[in-house]
Amino acid sequence: MTKAYPLDKALEQMRQNWPEAVSVETELFLSMSRFSEVLDQSCTKELEAYGLTNGAFEVLVALRGCPEPREMSPSDLYRALLMTSGGMTKILKQLETDGLVTRIDHDTDKRSKIVRLTEAGTSIVERAMESVMAGDRRVIYQNLTKDEVQSLRDTLLNVVVKLGV
Repeated sequence: MTKAYPLDKALEQMRQNWPEAVSVETELFLSMSRFSEVLDQSCTKELEAYGLTNGAFEVLVALRGCPEPREMSPSDLYRALLMTSGGMTKILKQLETDGLVTRIDHDTDKRSKIVRLTEAGTSIVERAMESVMAGDRRVIYQNLTKDEVQSLRDTLLNVVVKLGV
């Protein structure tokens, strides 16, 4: 993982040079942002073994989470994953080339094709998810107790549920 400038040092520098910009909210945002970066870097490292990018992994996870036959429209995928349609198109082309998804005709909209997870895609996303989860656990439990993890989870889940995102 890349070595970022330690957050505690950055905040101390801000307190000295721009104290009005340091608040509980600033510290919360910067802490969540840094923690997200650490988890993202861990995920990227785990996914290298499977030849997947984080974006491709997110698409496969979204499809794997659907009921059989594990399919979604490209529009639903990019809205669910907060991607641009152009970014989604690039990822889907690569996943199709790799045999991890297939594109099938839409029942009612002949201009659109549905994205369906293949058996190979199911296999790779399930194995990759196990690796990513193990990496997340290493990062999280090396730094927090089980009670702290549960409290953090409850708090953040409460916020995103209230925000509707």
